[in-house]
Amino acid sequence: MIETKIIENVGVIYLAKPDLINALDIDMVRNIKSTLESWERDKNVRAVLLDSTSDKGFCSGGDLKSLYDDLINNEDLSNKEKFFVEEFDLDKYLSTYKKPVVSHWYGITMGGGIGLTINSDFIIVDETVNWAMPETRLGFVPDVGVCHFISKLPQAVGQYVGLLGKSLGASDVMEFGLADFYINSNDYDKAIKNLFNLSKDYSGDKLIEKFRESIIKYQNTESSSKIKKDLDDINKYFNGESIEDIFEKLNNSKDEFAKDCLDEFDERYPLMLKVQFEKYFVCKNLNYQDTIDLDLKVLRHSVKSGSMQEGIKAVIIDKTHKASWPEDSLAKVDEETIKNLLSIDKTHKENINL
Repeated sequence: MIETKIIENVGVIYLAKPDLINALDIDMVRNIKSTLESWERDKNVRAVLLDSTSDKGFCSGGDLKSLYDDLINNEDLSNKEKFFVEEFDLDKYLSTYKKPVVSHWYGITMGGGIGLTINSDFIIVDETVNWAMPETRLGFVPDVGVCHFISKLPQAVGQYVGLLGKSLGASDVMEFGLADFYINSNDYDKAIKNLFNLSKDYSGDKLIEKFRESIIKYQNTESSSKIKKDLDDINKYFNGESIEDIFEKLNNSKDEFAKDCLDEFDERYPLMLKVQFEKYFVCKNLNYQDTIDLDLKVLRHSVKSGSMQEGIKAVIIDKTHKASWPEDSLAKVDEETIKNLLSIDKTHKENINL
């Protein structure tokens, strides 16, 4: 569910399903869309704030239990896809929204919650944020257009985050240009009041400019990186020309970092690992709209093949983390399937070795 209110000239949408850290379902998506459409027409609303009532975080992503029930019980593929089609449509709509959108990333901020907000005009993040796109754990790949942004990260970091779904902290999302302002969580309520007050006199880009100026005194400079300590290892192992190269480097090492990565890779679907490795490079040449269209194509494949259902079952339903994948090793993955899914003629390795 969501809660809405208008404070001064700012329309505020609070994600309000705290028991599931605001896991998105189709009703929430529809309510957010209709509210935004109404406010876009309302001259009294000059900006929108996307926030949460949960003390655990902004949003944990999609409501995977209800999604799993839909995937299992709906015979028709179009019914199975309904949530994703409407969620992606909402994200596209927000990417071209006519009024400034401010978003608040804190605590658990994952998956669909990132997709909902990543195109915001101004993203505030605090030291509690645990930012992740963990979809490879679930039999598919980072979606909701976020690979458009992941592809802009340095290769090793982008592959590490995309392939393993590893978390980023506030310092990380700031360093990589994913958020706009880093604040101490204790200062957030004071800072956001400035947005409400300024909305009485300003609109559009000027409102965001004045808001940024007004909160600069709350800027947090403390390091809160989740990957800095491992950056040397990330660069050492995740700069490969192919997913096989990454595996070879990890297998040839005896250090703890490599062992942990291999243990985690062992739970991932090999086909989708290959898809995500190549997708990082493909998305470098796609705009946001085309990226999200590609996401839907890959997602349809994962639903039709059953890998998404199998992944959600293993991680969320049974909690065994032992999925039975259609292809259980990289060697069994058909390269042509990857190329067809991503509409490419050559893999990254083939391209650079021409």
